[in-house]
Amino acid sequence: MQLNGVSLVDRNSRPGVLQKVALRTFFVNNGEYFDPYDISGVTIFDRLANISPSTVIDTSTGLITSGLPSSLILMHFGASANDSGAALAPSSYDPTGNVASTSGIYRVAKGEYVCVLDGTIALSGYYNLNGSGFAVANGASAASDYFDIWTVKMVSNSDYQAMANEFSLYRDTIFTYTEPLLLTASNRLINKHIRLDSIVDLQVTTDVNIGNRTIDESLRNVFKDAAITSAMFKIEKINEDTMTLPSRVEVSSFATTSGLVDVTDGNTLVLLFDTTKLATHPSVANFGGLTGTYCLTCKYNLLNQTIVTQPMYFIIS
Repeated sequence: MQLNGVSLVDRNSRPGVLQKVALRTFFVNNGEYFDPYDISGVTIFDRLANISPSTVIDTSTGLITSGLPSSLILMHFGASANDSGAALAPSSYDPTGNVASTSGIYRVAKGEYVCVLDGTIALSGYYNLNGSGFAVANGASAASDYFDIWTVKMVSNSDYQAMANEFSLYRDTIFTYTEPLLLTASNRLINKHIRLDSIVDLQVTTDVNIGNRTIDESLRNVFKDAAITSAMFKIEKINEDTMTLPSRVEVSSFATTSGLVDVTDGNTLVLLFDTTKLATHPSVANFGGLTGTYCLTCKYNLLNQTIVTQPMYFIIS
């Protein structure tokens, strides 16, 4: 994903310790993305320190225990800003090392929030424990398994509660090989039929294959888990059986979707597609109607290759 034009590695994409890692969290309530009233902070712990969310959360309060040794807190992100109500600061991540901007929680979209664990700078946060605050230099800087606790107030008159997620940081997967890696990829569009006026995630799965017979299985898994970068989608409306309209009309270009395509664990590409905006598209006069056949083409980087997929078709009815 991107935040203010800065490329980040999602927590599910085998992030390395020296990368800008997006600790992204989605809040969902009754089947809809939901903005909590307030996010007090995000606190990171090491799962390999013989602790778990259940051991650092006080069962009587539902919050991080006040008697917790400060040495267990590896990093803390505070809210970038708190307006009246749910909104935190808009996406304003600045990778220059300024503590005020990098030690924050940012609202990306409704129900979607992210803090940036940036291993490329001397990152630090500020945590309030037992009524006194102290600075926390980022200790989540080694290859290990971690969990992050989000302290959240859902509505204005509710109590704060702790919600836990997990992530892992990996050592740089550096290896040598004596011949060029023979990487190939195949893609498949999951969505085949979409109803007009729906808002859906277009999902494209990717199978990455290595043709070298002697490469180790563990290295194959590196490419199977997370190998794709700089993913983009192009969507076109297909006009059939007409002599007066263009045969293809661009709905979204590679350029306009750059930075908007998510890559999940396992190399699935995802783009949110809002069909309600088709009626006001600048080229709608050439669509030949909003329903019909559409074409999706993906473009992404795979090691030293730029892959442009075969066209994949879906129908809006």
